[in-house]
Amino acid sequence: MSLFGRGVSLGLRVLFITGVIAMLINSPASSDSYVQKYNSDPFEAPNRLIFSFNVGLDQLVLQPVAIAYRDLMPPELKTPINNLLDNLQMPLSFVHSLLQGDLDSANLAASRFFASIPTLFLGNPVPHQNPLYEDSGQTLAIWFHNPGPYIMLPVLGPSNIRDTAGTIIDFFIDPFSIVASPGIRSIRSVGSTIRFRAANIEQIKSLQKDSLDYYAAVKSLYEQSRENEIRNGYFKPDTMSPTIGLELDAAPMLKKLLNTAIK
Repeated sequence: MSLFGRGVSLGLRVLFITGVIAMLINSPASSDSYVQKYNSDPFEAPNRLIFSFNVGLDQLVLQPVAIAYRDLMPPELKTPINNLLDNLQMPLSFVHSLLQGDLDSANLAASRFFASIPTLFLGNPVPHQNPLYEDSGQTLAIWFHNPGPYIMLPVLGPSNIRDTAGTIIDFFIDPFSIVASPGIRSIRSVGSTIRFRAANIEQIKSLQKDSLDYYAAVKSLYEQSRENEIRNGYFKPDTMSPTIGLELDAAPMLKKLLNTAIK
């Protein structure tokens, strides 16, 4: 298929997914109250079943791998790995910053990405700035203020109708995903997940043990942290709760909020 044909096909897929979102999401909530706005969980029964599967998978597979990474990986290698994972997210953040009309953020993402090329993306050319992360879920929030029902995805973890559609869209429009092989894309995704899990091993254990309803705690943190990301840090969550972090290419702000919650 020609480049033009692939572009048309991609455009049709994105339009189709956007149409599905419009049909599945109800009209935006009229109140800014967090409880009223994000109290929808019509799929709670299957969500809890999938959540139990995710927690079991985490305990059997992800946690042991994360412990091995934390304890056996030399610190000298962790820094370039962190930089690599961050730098490879910048092209997608650049695209979404443009789509959101945020030219300053687009410039920051592009600058970091191109400045890291001489180091093969292993260096951090702007150590004084936090990495910028934007995704389709945040961009779609401009048009669809109501995120739709809460969804627990197998392996990927907490989501909603809007963010699930965004995940699919990002698979097609992420510049890195377009040029990289499936194997390289998988390495980035798995690496991001292991990095997060390794940084929060003991904290997650403690929070999972102490939570009266771990499922509800994860739901609460996900919804509030996504609102914070959409508003670029201008949303003050009511409460902080844990998550297991099984999402591939998990939203970095969610990770930061978890770290804040457990301190």
